[in-house]
Amino acid sequence: MFNRFNRIVIGTFLSILILTPVASRAQTEALGGELAFNASLKSDYRFRGVSKSNNDIAVQGGVDWYADNGIYVGAWGSSVSDFRGSDVETNFYGGYSVEKNGIIYDLGVTAYVYPGGTNSTYLETYGSVGVDFGLLTSSLGLSYMPSQSNNGDQDNIYFFNDTRASIPDTPFSVDLHLGYEDGFFGDNKWDWKIGTSVTFEQFELGVAYVDTNKPGRRSDSGVIFSIGAYF
Repeated sequence: MFNRFNRIVIGTFLSILILTPVASRAQTEALGGELAFNASLKSDYRFRGVSKSNNDIAVQGGVDWYADNGIYVGAWGSSVSDFRGSDVETNFYGGYSVEKNGIIYDLGVTAYVYPGGTNSTYLETYGSVGVDFGLLTSSLGLSYMPSQSNNGDQDNIYFFNDTRASIPDTPFSVDLHLGYEDGFFGDNKWDWKIGTSVTFEQFELGVAYVDTNKPGRRSDSGVIFSIGAYF
């Protein structure tokens, strides 16, 4: 049976699904750029292989603004399980993405904010280089958190590869992820994921197998189900 928290999470997600298309129809362009909205419900919120929702369901949603020159900003949020006194994670980010000669470059910075949490806010920079082959896209990236007082004056580094392959003439795709983390949030930690998803209109259903090389309830292997909406 669902507990009270799960019912609140699902109710919030359904509210987002109802309100998001209204917002997207009302305003798809702003300040010379384009607005995009997203909402999702996941059976577990895994961040770099480790559960942030205590192996429970999570509701998520965000908004992004893209300028024609490649600059973008956005905000995204998710329910979490008591991160330093907060049960909500919010990400505020901005960056620059451009494609040249078939190569996609992306650089930016993210502020991780946990409302109501104690010493929980931190900044992280990121960058990636990707190639789009049409039915297959793949990127290599690096995220780096400089040492900050909220995280014990210790830095953190995360290398990753994300690959998505679309199955021709079907709405299905296959997603692969491999990451390596070392520093404040990870000690020689590897994580990996293999999943598949199907899209119909603005919705996407997905299932993925996630695991790490670290033992523990939140980092052990798991199968994650998700439903998302994009407007």
